[in-house]
Amino acid sequence: AMVVPAALVGVRVGMGTTPDATGRAAIDQKSRAVIFVGPALLFIFAMLVVPALRTILLSIKDRDSESYVWFDNYRAIFQDPKSWDTSQWTDMFTSRLFYTGIVLLALALFLGLRARRRTGRMVELGSPSMGPLLFGGLLLSFAVFTTVRGTIVNNLWWVVVVTLFSTSIGLAIAVLADGAKFEKVAKSLVFMPMAISLVGASVIWRFMYVARDSSKEQTGVMNALWVGLGKLSTGSGAASIVFGVVITAIFVVVMALVASALTKREYPRAVIPGVLAVLLGWFLLRYWQIYGGGVGGQRTNAGGRTVGDPINFIQDGPFNNMWLMVVLIWIQTGFAMVILSAAIKAVPTEYIEAAKVDGATDGQVFWRITLPSISTTIGVVVTTLIVLVMKVYDIVQVLTNGNFGTEVLANNMYREA
Repeated sequence: AMVVPAALVGVRVGMGTTPDATGRAAIDQKSRAVIFVGPALLFIFAMLVVPALRTILLSIKDRDSESYVWFDNYRAIFQDPKSWDTSQWTDMFTSRLFYTGIVLLALALFLGLRARRRTGRMVELGSPSMGPLLFGGLLLSFAVFTTVRGTIVNNLWWVVVVTLFSTSIGLAIAVLADGAKFEKVAKSLVFMPMAISLVGASVIWRFMYVARDSSKEQTGVMNALWVGLGKLSTGSGAASIVFGVVITAIFVVVMALVASALTKREYPRAVIPGVLAVLLGWFLLRYWQIYGGGVGGQRTNAGGRTVGDPINFIQDGPFNNMWLMVVLIWIQTGFAMVILSAAIKAVPTEYIEAAKVDGATDGQVFWRITLPSISTTIGVVVTTLIVLVMKVYDIVQVLTNGNFGTEVLANNMYREA
């Protein structure tokens, strides 16, 4: 195996003429690429290309890898309800997520048509139509993921949610903390979960999500807060009144911010306070029992007694998948923040100063200068997160072991193996 190629190379070299100085320089220049890149390409070919081609070949053979069955294995995957279940896809059209998404997309269309008259574009970075468009599309995708179930759909859901939220929250923290007084401390706290293994983080969050019987005190942080909120909402003591008054005061302040932005016709500034005002308004309607029977984890049992009503976060589907994703978002937000923060600090200050001299606001500077300047870095972060999420295994294995409709590809491969 070694002698024959070496002999052929020797024959080829021996048949050639002796190069002059120029020829030797050309050979030297061309050989550098082969010497430096060749070993890397050889390893990539041997470790990645060949296994990938062999995997594709094995995937079109039978269980014993002897006879060709062509695409039967692929058809079996999509015919298996555990991998791809579309039997309830029509429920999507009765989902509140679907209707809310449609309303947001209609709002985005309306705002886009208005913007087109002024700028000639319906959607652009920082435009009022961009927010409703993104959230509307996200809610529609949620409506699909909650009705079309299975291992493959779960993995797609993980990719969309973890990648979007980790990148968005990491970018927001990087921007807001840039130049702040306690920037290093804040970023260190956000980055700290990266030092925890996925198994360790899963164990931590399992204790956060644990739900005990309603007759017992809740030890899980999430359910303790939920049941405690229910006690405040259905109670009549001073603590319930004080808490309600504080939330009402916050609601009034948020409404004042919305009114101020609308009065000044600064519509983009009114979006986030407006959404917060809607959520707080709904909360107060339920809290003061103007609409519904309160808010929080309380229910009336058969004996007419009010007891705690905890949530089984990791058992009750289909949104138990979301609570599993929170663990990875908590970990990877620090990674996205560090990378994007470094990219933001590398943006030339001359661009920002020139924009501010021309009268650009902080929001315009971010959307029109900072964000386009770090777009390649965002692409790297997104790609890295997608690769990581496609391999997610530890979190699902520790929290649910793939039960309760949370199975993902890596855990399914482990079961099959």
